[in-house]
Amino acid sequence: MAETRAGIEIDPNTLTSIRALIAALEQQLEVDFVPGFLRTLDETLPLTSATFKFDSSKQRYELGIGFGVKIGEDSDGEAKHLEISINIAVKPDKVTGNKRPAEYGGSLKIPIAESGLTHLQFDGQFTSKAGDMWVLQCSFIEEQSLPLGALFGATAPALAALIPQELTIPLQQSLTLVVAGRVGASGGRVRLILGLGFHTNVDLGQFPLVGVQFSSEQTRAFVTLELLVATHAFTHKELKALNGVLMELGSPLRIQPPSSTQQELTYGVYAGLTAVFGALKYAWYTQLKKPRRGSRSLSRSLRRQVPRSTSEDFPVTLGDNAAWLAVERSVGPIHLAKLGLEYRDGAISFTPEMIVSVGDLKLLLEGISVSLPLSSSGKPAFQVNGFGLEYANDTLKVAGAFLRSPKQGYDEYAGMASLQLKLKGSGVGLAAIGAYADHPDTGTSLFLYASLNAPLGGPPFFFVTGLSGGFGYNRDLHVPPLERVKEFPLVSQALDGTGGWNSENASETVAGQLRKLSQYIPLQPDTGFLALGVKFTSFKMLDGFALLTVVLGKRFELGMLGLARLQVPFSGSKALAVVELALQARFSPSEGVAMVRGELTPSSYILNPSCRLTGGFAFATWFAGQHAGDFVLTMGGYHPRFKVPAHYPIVPRVGFEWRLGSTLSLRGESYFALCAHAVMAGGSLAAEFRSGSAWASFRMGADFLISWKPYAYDISLSLHFKFGLGCLKASLGADLRIWGPDFGGYAKLKVFLFSVKVKFGNQGSPAPKPIGWGDFQSSFLPASNEVCNIAVADGLTRQVQPTSGEALWIVNPKEFALTTDTLVPLSAAHHPESSTPVSGKALGVVPMGVKAGTLESTLRVTLTRDGGDVEKGKFKYTVIQRQMPAGMWGDPKVRGSGSDERLSFPGVNDTSFVSDALVGLRIEPGEPPKAGDTDDLPVAALRFDPKIYSNAYAFEPLSEFRAMPGDDGTLRAEIRKTIATHAARNTLLEALGFNPAEDVALSADVVETFVFAPQVKAA
Repeated sequence: MAETRAGIEIDPNTLTSIRALIAALEQQLEVDFVPGFLRTLDETLPLTSATFKFDSSKQRYELGIGFGVKIGEDSDGEAKHLEISINIAVKPDKVTGNKRPAEYGGSLKIPIAESGLTHLQFDGQFTSKAGDMWVLQCSFIEEQSLPLGALFGATAPALAALIPQELTIPLQQSLTLVVAGRVGASGGRVRLILGLGFHTNVDLGQFPLVGVQFSSEQTRAFVTLELLVATHAFTHKELKALNGVLMELGSPLRIQPPSSTQQELTYGVYAGLTAVFGALKYAWYTQLKKPRRGSRSLSRSLRRQVPRSTSEDFPVTLGDNAAWLAVERSVGPIHLAKLGLEYRDGAISFTPEMIVSVGDLKLLLEGISVSLPLSSSGKPAFQVNGFGLEYANDTLKVAGAFLRSPKQGYDEYAGMASLQLKLKGSGVGLAAIGAYADHPDTGTSLFLYASLNAPLGGPPFFFVTGLSGGFGYNRDLHVPPLERVKEFPLVSQALDGTGGWNSENASETVAGQLRKLSQYIPLQPDTGFLALGVKFTSFKMLDGFALLTVVLGKRFELGMLGLARLQVPFSGSKALAVVELALQARFSPSEGVAMVRGELTPSSYILNPSCRLTGGFAFATWFAGQHAGDFVLTMGGYHPRFKVPAHYPIVPRVGFEWRLGSTLSLRGESYFALCAHAVMAGGSLAAEFRSGSAWASFRMGADFLISWKPYAYDISLSLHFKFGLGCLKASLGADLRIWGPDFGGYAKLKVFLFSVKVKFGNQGSPAPKPIGWGDFQSSFLPASNEVCNIAVADGLTRQVQPTSGEALWIVNPKEFALTTDTLVPLSAAHHPESSTPVSGKALGVVPMGVKAGTLESTLRVTLTRDGGDVEKGKFKYTVIQRQMPAGMWGDPKVRGSGSDERLSFPGVNDTSFVSDALVGLRIEPGEPPKAGDTDDLPVAALRFDPKIYSNAYAFEPLSEFRAMPGDDGTLRAEIRKTIATHAARNTLLEALGFNPAEDVALSADVVETFVFAPQVKAA
């Protein structure tokens, strides 16, 4: 039979819509073969072309349709469309009873925005198995990369604005895309999913450290990455149906439904990952967004937990461009805790959190990831940021952790290790922590700190139970505040080891330790430190630890940190008293301060833990800088009216706080302080009772101000009671203030709303009498020959002490400098370079009542050379100024005169120092010697006359040794003759400086000590 083929061009002006075309064809052919999705398309979709072909001999029909979906307008107002063409072939099928099944093909042309390409065209096949959903499978090859935002710039501009700018599609390799959509029930709008599948399975056997555990078929693991873009929301159920269609089509891409049913695709861009571990399979998504300005890093981003639909559902935690799926499953020796999916810097990272168990050994990997770059065809990159290791049995426990921490511009590597060994009832523990970094600015830096806990021995009052030590290179060391000494990592590790950590929380522990240590051990070029600690116990009642630190480099600082704990009794679960004291000492020449501090920790109590002990002490002196000359000694703090200077240490009151149940509380405290201008002391005791509507309280206290030279005192005492019942309340109190000498004061009694004041004794303000010079000199000044001193400030090379006379100084004239100072501030200083003296500040003598400006103290400096004055211009002089205590050299407050003259008592907040007081002179060469200009040296001093010695190294010939004949007895008898004394031997010893009679103790009996008699030279 001859073939009959015919074709019909359908005029799109006649059939203007898809629905009209479908109705005409079905009416003409009387067959239902059109895909369901075409029936639901909007009637207004423009039909661009339509053809119909048939083969009568084979009863084969072919239908071609072209139409467009409007997606927007260009800059000229012209409409933009997705151009879609569909080819449908219908032929009879004998297997199905000559029914007419259809085969579908087609293409999709997508316009491109902001790119050199104008459009991308995808060819593929349609299927009717998706019902009202339609699937188009496509692939393309291009020799360039395309920004994903440009692909959607024309089709969905709002969606393109959400896509990270660096996210590009590599077109230089063949990729597979799937376009799926469904017409909505309202509005006729098309929903689309664009999927890009990276058809590369990653073998997790390539992971460092644990890859060997994935070598068998039972534990081999793979991950597959997909990139999805959704223009509308798709539910978990729809994704599951769509994935089934892709499987039937044999598509290499799978749009897997997530393992958590609470995860859905909404409007946006997603990265999806499917991980297969043996028989276990998991899939989950993370939405990709542009990073916000000032947003935190991914590791620190705010995470939120997605609620679980059922108890069997997998919990999902979402962060910025990241998602973590909690699985808690085991595959062979590997336990999977979480599976992470992160997007960063144009790459998708798969980050499983796993624990490997092999017998008693556990290994936890931290920051393990497979990085899959999206913008290139590069191979997957495997990395591990750290790991935790643990091994334990009855006698040995070993744990360790290592962590890589990315910083800004560099990486820091840190590690911790712990070893505990039980031997015959006693334990030995070793712990260490260290870090290494190679900073582009500071260079290589390193620190290491290790501690040993073991009974090392010693006397009972100082039995050493541990040692610790460490160092830092290109690292500084900042000591913590006193109240945080116990938490300081170098102290806490020596006391507690590396803490209660194991393989499951090792990385968190290392990261936490690094965060703490970064506060105290920062990177610092040209700086280092050393640390040495000892842990001890005294009679098993006092446990202590002391850490000595030295900072070297740009600054020098010597410090000590310590912690001491006293428990009585030392054994048993209940202690009557626990006293724990934190100590700190530091000496810093750069700051000009030496300070020692101590403070009770909150763990201190007596009788009962509810009776808490408080208190501290401090001593500080400043020898340089703006506070030079100042000092303070305090135990428990300062007078309540004292305005504490900013550079003074803050010290809590010495006392206790005791709460007895819910009705009664007691509190007591005391203090003492000595500073440059005052002595202060005091204390208080208070109690409070409350039961229902009844309450009562009392407080008594005392504050003292004392001056020793001249002696004076000012004391305030108080006692107050308050009580009440419901709305009724009353109070009773008394205040007493006394001063002297002369003794005086007043008492004030308060009863309810009334008060009575009684005065007694001297009613003037406390006013001691001035003291005389002799008393002042013996009390405040050293011996007369020690008031002034002279020293070499710079340039001292060495000091030579001759056999008689004073020591001689050998100095470098280029750096030479002398200082002369005095303990008494100067009103004038004379030196040879000026006929006019240098004037100092107007000073007084407070204890003597000498007003400022009337004190005359003069320093005279003279320089002589060979008995004569030194020429002018040879030296220059500069003044030395220092702070001096105002309580001694300030302007006294004096009232009265003669025998009635009185000094006003120093106020709590009076000026502490007289600043810039003249105390001496600095003497330096006027013109240091110029380089290369040395003194003349006579040539005669360099001359020498050689003297020739002949045979200077010639030795006298020695005769050949000949042994005396004889048996053992004969030889011993010969030795016995000369062993006790020998003339030649004595001569030699005397030449060497020995006294043979005193230094040689040999007797004839020595010969019997020979096992065999040695040979003797023949005469």
